[in-house]
Amino acid sequence: MDQLQRQLESYFNGTVQSFYIPLCYHGSHFTTSVWRELLNIPAGETRSYSEIAQKLGRATAVRAVAQANGANQIAILIPCHRVIGADGSLTGYGGGLWRKQKLLEIERQYQGG
Repeated sequence: MDQLQRQLESYFNGTVQSFYIPLCYHGSHFTTSVWRELLNIPAGETRSYSEIAQKLGRATAVRAVAQANGANQIAILIPCHRVIGADGSLTGYGGGLWRKQKLLEIERQYQGG
């Protein structure tokens, strides 16, 4: 927990973009594959649900990707906030869209934007 606390503090201070905490996934094979794909989205960038579905070779599974994204119980560590609608809009986030927007703003500072 101390390591996690230090990494979260560094994340919110803008000095670390990724977490190096061992994670234990509890979900179906598909769900965990979505979560692993979320981990590949760099801080400050976003992907749409359809882009993730295509990346997983399941282009028609957009709703399943959204469901797996919503089932993520360790937000920020598995960055489900980096997933947006195909039109670029912010879509559902368990912590509230205002929080999703704030997390994306924090991460955009990593790219200087």
